[in-house]
Amino acid sequence: MLDIQILHPDDTAPLSDLQLQWQSLCSEINLTNQAETLFADLQKHYTKSSRMYHNFSHIHTMLRICEMYKAEAENYKILQLVVWYHDIIYRATRKDNEVKSAEYALAALAESSLSSLELDQLKQLIISTKSHDTLLDNFDNRLLLDIDLGILAASRETYTSYTQAIRKEYKIFPVSLYKKGRKKVLKHFLEKKWIYFTPEFQEKHEVNARENLAWEMEGFAK
Repeated sequence: MLDIQILHPDDTAPLSDLQLQWQSLCSEINLTNQAETLFADLQKHYTKSSRMYHNFSHIHTMLRICEMYKAEAENYKILQLVVWYHDIIYRATRKDNEVKSAEYALAALAESSLSSLELDQLKQLIISTKSHDTLLDNFDNRLLLDIDLGILAASRETYTSYTQAIRKEYKIFPVSLYKKGRKKVLKHFLEKKWIYFTPEFQEKHEVNARENLAWEMEGFAK
């Protein structure tokens, strides 16, 4: 199972590490002068009190797992940027969060040294997290989707914390509506041939993810 922890959105444990990673990334794309301002903007979004799961803890975890596959990535800096921006816009009542996040990222990175092709790849990768199906036929897109759903293969204790955090993010919805929507999501993943896309995730984490999803689904029947 994946070693993943759920932190409170106000938890500052990964903050200094995240700042250093961001500054290093910005230096690669000629945004050193804007790095501090851009990080403050990221922090403003990801530390909102409503972000019980989709917060800096989620970003920190994804970056940590992503680094393990650095040598295999086709464009590591783009993959990192996608992780940073894929959930920057997140409202439980909206269905266009991914598109809005992609647009936000393109605007934020407009003065970078990234090529138009790289910016388009970034856009497509972020949007792919909406349906959790690849839009680009490459390793980076497959890995992105796997690490975004890495939480599904966490320990049962961590997975339980995740489900509780997601419920709090959707607290605007009454129990009946939330259960209906959540069961639809669980059913969607359980009916897929594979939840994960990369061979390593399929081999190491597919079984744990399915067990967690089935366990949550059973809970709704009680």
